[in-house]
Parts: sequence; structure tokens; C-alpha cells
Amino acid sequence: MSLANSPSATASQLLDLYLSLQGLGLVGSTDLQVLGIELEQLRNLEMRVPVRWAVHLWDHAASRGAPPEIGLLVGQRRGLHTRGPVAHLAAQSATLGEALELFRRYIPVMSEGESLRVEVLGTRVRIHFLFHAPLLGHPVACEHSLSSALCWARQLTAVRLVPQAVGFRHAPLAAPVVYRQVFGVAVRFGEDADYLELQASDLQLPVTSANPYLKGLMQQRVSDMQAQLPAQRSLRAQVQQQIEYGLSSGELSVQRVAGRLGISRQTLHRRLRAEQCSFSELLVEVRRNYAVQRLAQPGCRVEQLSRELGFAEASAFYKAFKGWFGVTPKAYQVGRDA
Repeated sequence: MSLANSPSATASQLLDLYLSLQGLGLVGSTDLQVLGIELEQLRNLEMRVPVRWAVHLWDHAASRGAPPEIGLLVGQRRGLHTRGPVAHLAAQSATLGEALELFRRYIPVMSEGESLRVEVLGTRVRIHFLFHAPLLGHPVACEHSLSSALCWARQLTAVRLVPQAVGFRHAPLAAPVVYRQVFGVAVRFGEDADYLELQASDLQLPVTSANPYLKGLMQQRVSDMQAQLPAQRSLRAQVQQQIEYGLSSGELSVQRVAGRLGISRQTLHRRLRAEQCSFSELLVEVRRNYAVQRLAQPGCRVEQLSRELGFAEASAFYKAFKGWFGVTPKAYQVGRDA
């Protein structure tokens, strides 16, 4: 399996997803065979697999009648036997806050398709979930991540935590009661970010399986794994990721991206030319791929999508989209649904 220039994840991530969907009768061994892998190979939990394989399983589940809330449901079925190295490390933490910091720091080891940002808001803490291609713009995968994170927090602390707030960028996929059953609060949609908010005091909750000795051993192992990732793969990949970060905020200037990467604008342009691409080409590529993926999702509203892509006006998005595909976004939607 080739992982060159392709975001990867530990096999534990794919195994957990596969076993959950298999238990619901939505995928089977042939779906793994199409990917060129066997179930037993996935039991090597530290092996790297492409993140796009998870999208393959989600899409197959959808084609076989998966309910719209499938991401939420699977997120609540996290299995202890499929814990990967990062989850094992977090389970040795003294407190939930320490576990969260370890997840934030080492999440590329778990999956290069996601990252976390933690924001302190007075007595609350907002955990931002950031998604990168191919998970970017995939509402089911997004709902799975937030549902799974809350499930883990509850398992680690043996406390049925209830968030102070939950927000998604996308439109609801299921009825409001379904979200309330999972999160315990009314969920907000059409937000500028995907997030969970907890009381700051929740981060002081003790982790029931804390073990400082094992934590030290596991952290060294996970640090070594992270050092071996092609993470800082190419500047192209890093720029694409920074553009994905800036989509909803509209912070998409080359100056802002260069600053986040700690290089000058001139250096960024020069190094991208060496990789035979440009900033403007990467911006179009990210926006185009995100638009296509979101328009394929039920309930996607073009005006909302325009904002998600960082366009100040919907008319600018319409013009750009027609330049990319020769049709308007609404015509593209109708063509897909026909």
C-alpha cells in the first residue's frame, strides 16, 4: 500500500470503524478486499493505512442504507480492544485535561486527517475539531469524531459528561432528539467551527486508569512514531492544510499562511514553485474539492457552503464554481440528484 503524499492513520482507527459498521451489517470482508487488505492485518494496530479508506467504508455504509445518524452511533461504540497507541497513552493520564493535551499533541499519529485546537473561554473550554482532506467536508465523519471524543472522555473518567455546547458547521443530518440523546444538549448547526465545549473544571476530573510509569513508556513510543511520520511531508501538503484551517474564518491570504508556517511570503512562493505549484492553485484545489464533497451531502445549502469556503459574497462563489465546472452549484446539485 502506498502512503506517499497521502494522509495516513493507525490501523486501529480503521479497525474500530470496520468492526462497528460490520456489527450493524453495513460492511463486510469484501469491502476490505477491495482496499487490498485483510482483517487480520488491521489487528496490527500501529500499522499505517490511508485515511481515505475510512471514507471508503463510510460511503459503502451509506450506499447500503445506513441511517443518517450513523456517525453519531458509531462514535458511541468505541471499543477498548481497538485502542491505538495514542488512546492507550491518554488512558494513563492523571486528569482529563492531561489526556486532552496528549490527544492534541499526538493526534497526527492517530490520524493525519484531523487535528485539535483548544480555546479557553472563561469558565469554559472549547475544543475545536479541524478536518483535512479527505475528511474535510464529510459531515458523517465529523459527527463520528465529536461523538467518539465525548465517548472517550466518559470512558476515561467514568463520569457521564454533558458538554456545555456542541456545534457543527454542517446542517443537521438527523432529528434534534438524536443529537440530544448523544450529547445531552441541544446541538447548534451552521456554526463557524465544529466544537465541543466543556466546563473548565471538567478537565480536572481524574482518569480512572492513570499510571505514570506506563504513561512515560507510552509517550516515548508515541513520540518516536510521530517522528517517523512524513508529517512535514511537502510544503504543498502543509499549505493545503493551512488553507483548510482558514476556510471558515476567511483567513486565506498567502501572507497569513506563510506566517503560520514561520516563513516569508517570498520563501513560500519560491518553495511552492520548486514543487511545481502555486498558492492560488492550491487555494482553488482545496475549495473545489470541499465544494464537491459538501454538495454531495443531503441538505447542503449553497449560501452556507459559500461562507464555509471563505467567500465574502455568494455571487463570488457562484462565479468561481461555474469557472471550475461549467455549471452553477445548484445545477451541479440537481445533476447529481437526477
